[in-house]
Amino acid sequence: MKIIKLKSNGLGRYDDVSPFIIADNALTVKIDLPPYNGEFYFVAENNGNKLKLTIPQSGEIALGGLSAGELNAEVKHYLKGELIKVYKVEPLLLMELDGTLSAMPEIEALRHDREEIKQSFSEYKQRTAERKKALNERVEKLEKLVCALLAFAYDDYKENVYLGGGTVQDFVSKYGFELNNEQIKFLEGEEDEQD
Repeated sequence: MKIIKLKSNGLGRYDDVSPFIIADNALTVKIDLPPYNGEFYFVAENNGNKLKLTIPQSGEIALGGLSAGELNAEVKHYLKGELIKVYKVEPLLLMELDGTLSAMPEIEALRHDREEIKQSFSEYKQRTAERKKALNERVEKLEKLVCALLAFAYDDYKENVYLGGGTVQDFVSKYGFELNNEQIKFLEGEEDEQD
């Protein structure tokens, strides 16, 4: 028998959140009722089948005819025909396994899913960091290669009489390169070494 505890915040939670088996598609629950006057009703819906049961003083009720899906329920508290409070009961996820129903409170199922998502995201984050590192290394190698090719081209530019020669600034503006200060200093350093 599963126990549903009604909390003062208007939520009903199962006392045991581990998955359990429902035999013969019927579930007996005990609702831990608060010590208030009035009548309590258990109102539930499972795949379009609606139930409305009066909850006896013992709090024990039997839910029959359940099927795979979701069991949504509320406990309604009435006093002299007036609705006083509604306790929304944690949904119960029902799954059919080998002809019997397995149930798990939805909040616990969501926590389980959340942990799986966190683990998956952590793995994704690690893979992304590794790929970013590898990409940065490749970009750094490519930049060194480009600088080496520019140095070779600039050496040819300044020594080749057909290209006209000139300074690094002349070379950059003539061929439309967009170089940063570090790259320009690299080319100028090459120029100084050649002199």
